[in-house]
Amino acid sequence: MIAALVLGVSVAAIAQPKAVGARLGYGFEASYEHNLGSNFIEADLGLDLFGGAGFKAAATYNIVFAQPDWSPRGTWEWYAGPGLALGYVGDNVKYTAEVDGAKVSSKAWDRGFMFGVAAQVGLSYTFWFPLQLAVDIRPIVGFHANSGKTVANNVTVGKKVGFYNQGVTYGWVPTLAVRYAF
Repeated sequence: MIAALVLGVSVAAIAQPKAVGARLGYGFEASYEHNLGSNFIEADLGLDLFGGAGFKAAATYNIVFAQPDWSPRGTWEWYAGPGLALGYVGDNVKYTAEVDGAKVSSKAWDRGFMFGVAAQVGLSYTFWFPLQLAVDIRPIVGFHANSGKTVANNVTVGKKVGFYNQGVTYGWVPTLAVRYAF
């Protein structure tokens, strides 16, 4: 019974449509999509190019809310869904400290760990041959724990947890995903 159950679940998982490829925007991400009925899970892992090289991982559960019949061949899908993101990335952080009796403020790129909630909205087209193109946006609202910056007289300011600014700012930049659909 257990062997039949494992075999049945394995065959069902393999039989679901999938797609693998790349997602290009303000960074470069390897992208995997796994269909669950009419909806799908998307998982991305890649480089974040702002504020020094970093990495970011995100996963979203996308609900297909429309499949317009815009062309006689291929499939169009409008989708949206929530998800999570984490990584070690750069963020533009404002620092304020008192150095030698004077208040010092600066804004600088600082790298650190990020965790946030993502929201993805997009449009994809799967051709009649195994190619899928998608355009989407994925803003991230979350926290960024940075290591601080050294300012005048070797005083380090920062070392704080703050709002992840770039997730909201650059999350609205459209990205292009190119995937092999199988």
